[in-house]
Amino acid sequence: MPVIVRSESVHPFLPSVGSLSAVEETIANKQDIRPLEIAIINLMAEKQTTERQLSCWLGYTPLQVKLTFAATDSYIEAVRKGKQTKNTPAEHVNKFYSSWSEIKNNKYDGVIITGVNALKDRVEQEDIWEEITKILDWTETNALSSLFLCWGAKAAMKHFHDINSYKQEKKLWGVYPHRVASDKTRLLFGFADVFFMPVSRWKTPNRKDIATCKELEIAADSYEMGPNVIVESGKRGADLYPKRVYVLAHPEYDTDTLKKEYIRDSAVAAAEKPVQRNVRNKAGAENKISKSARLPANYFPDDNPNEEPINLWRPCASMYSNWVHLVYQATPYDLAQIPKPHVVR
Repeated sequence: MPVIVRSESVHPFLPSVGSLSAVEETIANKQDIRPLEIAIINLMAEKQTTERQLSCWLGYTPLQVKLTFAATDSYIEAVRKGKQTKNTPAEHVNKFYSSWSEIKNNKYDGVIITGVNALKDRVEQEDIWEEITKILDWTETNALSSLFLCWGAKAAMKHFHDINSYKQEKKLWGVYPHRVASDKTRLLFGFADVFFMPVSRWKTPNRKDIATCKELEIAADSYEMGPNVIVESGKRGADLYPKRVYVLAHPEYDTDTLKKEYIRDSAVAAAEKPVQRNVRNKAGAENKISKSARLPANYFPDDNPNEEPINLWRPCASMYSNWVHLVYQATPYDLAQIPKPHVVR
């Protein structure tokens, strides 16, 4: 829990107001303890991996967090009617997931909308676009803060700010250095000035479109990959908090996530173009790797896919824990009091 401090007198060693580890006494006196309610609208095909990766860091605080898992109405309806799911067991979905319509009358301290296995060139061309726009509108009045990940971030930027994302000639992926560009809400509290985060996407928005939007603050920026964490501030009293967070990178990735993607992409590439080269591992055995499978940058030691990758980004996943802290400090005790946000312009 944050340390309670008085704003009118600075203690010589206690953290000061404005840090994640302190809460002003008058605010603390108004707070009652209750679990934070967070809904995860999980659009990923492989839902269990996403659940585990996010839950690990959302729960990495002394606060109690209650997670509600949901998906689009069309997906849940299809599974309940017996649709065969390739990546997530139908039994798991039926047991742990609600449809969005079943939770849409609830209010939440935070809502997370994940990425999706995108198939189209533009986010608004995806089959679920109409459903997603309704969910995005719903977050305005039914969540204090929203966290949009990967495709979810691109969809939200298109919906709220008409910022397009453009498909690239090559997949943008690897582990890239980032810098803290700005951090008015303290979402990146504790981050080094330069840090690494995994990136994996085909489509990306233009830096200029983001930078010229008054409401958006580029928090984490990469010279090679562009802005990857963008924040839209809300206001509760005199304090700012992250009303909307758009995360295009993947700080939650496991050490081997990009390796699994590489193996999958290699299999697809080999099927399409079976020209191969031989790669010799430490034991001297040869592995055949498709020529058309691009290695993720800065990931495998010496760019050798037979070597185990080293995790350079794990501390960056604390961004999710920071988000929980910030939501806790800004949210009202009575969820019914969550207002339509005052967005800082």
